[in-house]
Amino acid sequence: METLLNNPLIQSSLLPLILSLALTAAIGFSSASGKKIAAVAIAASLLISIIQIQGFSAMPRSASQKLPYLILLASFAGLLIDTLSTRNIALQIMAVVMPLTVLGWLFGGRISSIDATGWGYFAAIIFAAAMAQRQCAAATNGTTGAVKLLFISIGLGAVSIIGASALLGQTAFALSAAIGGFLLLNWPKQRFTFGATAQLVVITVLTALLAQTLFFTKASGIALLLLLPLLFTDRIQQKIAFIRSYNSPVTQPVCLSLIAAALLPLAIGSAVLLAEPVSMAY
Repeated sequence: METLLNNPLIQSSLLPLILSLALTAAIGFSSASGKKIAAVAIAASLLISIIQIQGFSAMPRSASQKLPYLILLASFAGLLIDTLSTRNIALQIMAVVMPLTVLGWLFGGRISSIDATGWGYFAAIIFAAAMAQRQCAAATNGTTGAVKLLFISIGLGAVSIIGASALLGQTAFALSAAIGGFLLLNWPKQRFTFGATAQLVVITVLTALLAQTLFFTKASGIALLLLLPLLFTDRIQQKIAFIRSYNSPVTQPVCLSLIAAALLPLAIGSAVLLAEPVSMAY
């Protein structure tokens, strides 16, 4: 069993998927209030998977060692927001505050040495995080935002590995598997809410991974930019005549997945074509 859990493929796919399925079911089917916070299973399964992948540091120094603490912070903030009557406003504010917190903690000691390009990366990361939250909030179907973020996680994982970071790629794939476990229990019938807790955790993790990929790997910025259209797959669906009417909780996730699967090769192909020959960093 220990050998199995040490397999990178298991750590970044099967482990978070099974954990997310089990925890989502355990929390979501426990009570009426459990349905509202069932998506906290995404955070819990991802946290366990990350600790299995890289271990846990009581005194984090590297950017990846700080990720478990950021997940916990985003989870607590999200759970608090899910209990507020002014939930939407608080979530919009925290969707900007959390990326700023991530960047501040990850790069606090390097801020003075960041050049104009780096500050441009910071602005782009914060914009992308805020846009991701807005797309989740604007979703007509409760699972639409989760589907979009799942495919962005897959794309980021692929681009990170091509950019020579197996650790970042594993973490991104683990995030996509955790989201996938939650989605499997929300299709074809939507049962649980993809609320503030899930949104903040996923956006926080994506912010941290995106920042590390841009600053610490040889990944192509163009390839990462080509992941942004995945946030607008529902709008793309409305432009395609033969699938624009498939907006039910059963059919829309399928349509969005097909569109995302068609868009992903653009980003991944660009990452391959623009990749620099470097050794793999773990």
